[in-house]
Amino acid sequence: MPSQMTKATLAAAGLSSASNILAQFLEAYRDSRPFVFDIANFLRFVTVTFITAPPNYMWQQLLERSFPAYERKTPAGDIEKHGAAGEDVAERGNAEQKPKLNLRNTFTKWFIDCITLGAIFNTVAFFILMGILKRQSMDQIGHNIRTETIPVIVAGYKIWPFASIISFSCVPVERRIVFLNFVGLLWGIYMSLVASRV
Repeated sequence: MPSQMTKATLAAAGLSSASNILAQFLEAYRDSRPFVFDIANFLRFVTVTFITAPPNYMWQQLLERSFPAYERKTPAGDIEKHGAAGEDVAERGNAEQKPKLNLRNTFTKWFIDCITLGAIFNTVAFFILMGILKRQSMDQIGHNIRTETIPVIVAGYKIWPFASIISFSCVPVERRIVFLNFVGLLWGIYMSLVASRV
């Protein structure tokens, strides 16, 4: 049985494939030309996803371990009501206490992932990998990073902060990368268009 990371990577690759094909259709439509499938463009884009999805999956796991979205607190009460493991003896066998969303941890994850480190690392990694796959010179890759990183991150601020808040607060960590890739379907169309111009 494949691991959760493998499943998430395959789902991400599937969604990236769809977004790249849609982007190619949109480019052909915008340029008033017949659609011709660009296999090299497609393979580059999907390859970047196969390379970046596992580290992104591990990044989401690290964020969740470091800043759990939900806390389970044992209610304060009579010491005699708690068993050796700290469970409430009176409620053994009953449904577990509903976990409470930790807003501070959710905001911290959102800020680290979406506003700072996650956005920067993913954008720079995209330009480096895409440049390598296009056999661009280091000067060209550096130029792409200097001129395109900030515009891509600013464009990302229009979608990713909201997607991240929903992800961190409502989506189980093992399904988070898949959820974000569904949101990323539209983002992938945009990034495919960016990849075709750099």
